[in-house]
Amino acid sequence: MSQIELNYLVFDDDPEAINQYHNKIKISGCIITPIVINPIDFYDADLNKFEVEKFKKGIIQKTKGRNINLIITDWNILPENEGFLGIKGWDIIEWVIETKEKWKSRTFLIYSSDIKKASDYVLQKIKKEIEEKPGDIIPSLEFIREIIELKIKFCKRNEQRFEEIKTLLKESNTISNVVLDSLISFDENTLINTGNSDYDGKKISEILNFNNQDIGGLKFIREFIELSIAHYSDLNE
Repeated sequence: MSQIELNYLVFDDDPEAINQYHNKIKISGCIITPIVINPIDFYDADLNKFEVEKFKKGIIQKTKGRNINLIITDWNILPENEGFLGIKGWDIIEWVIETKEKWKSRTFLIYSSDIKKASDYVLQKIKKEIEEKPGDIIPSLEFIREIIELKIKFCKRNEQRFEEIKTLLKESNTISNVVLDSLISFDENTLINTGNSDYDGKKISEILNFNNQDIGGLKFIREFIELSIAHYSDLNE
């Protein structure tokens, strides 16, 4: 029986991270692939600037053709200095979502040696936005809504995080996720002959409408499963 492939995206400035994840994250029946990106590689020290667009392109290049089940980031990426605000795990999450909107539905795991600092950052961000616009609380409400919508978990940067990662990967391995992830991996493929004019001639990504999963997309998933079962049932008779 073929194994289930689970891929997760990691943002960490530790050069040993890739070896740690390869050695410590193993799940029976699954091929686990960590895709590790070091954000420091996109920091221009001469200009004291983080090259966000190059960072996004790097993400696209590294994840091309792979479905991502989980997204992980260290909290402290680059420290603040004069003329540079620094980079926190929250910045990484925002850029990841800007890179691929469909990843908004994934679980994000943030780890830090000091979890309190990460939670304080979120609270201070809300407080700052309210103070800057005391007559307009909408920006702060938007930030809160974003946090509520996203599936974000925090854990300490210690050995326990590897167990947390395995748990989250297992949770992502549900029947519904496997079906949807399989379809997503072929999102640029065009359907030729399903017998349904609503689908034929369209790309899978157009039908599923990943950024706004509607009833049409869900109907396609149901019909796809029904056609597959009918096809293999006939072959097996």
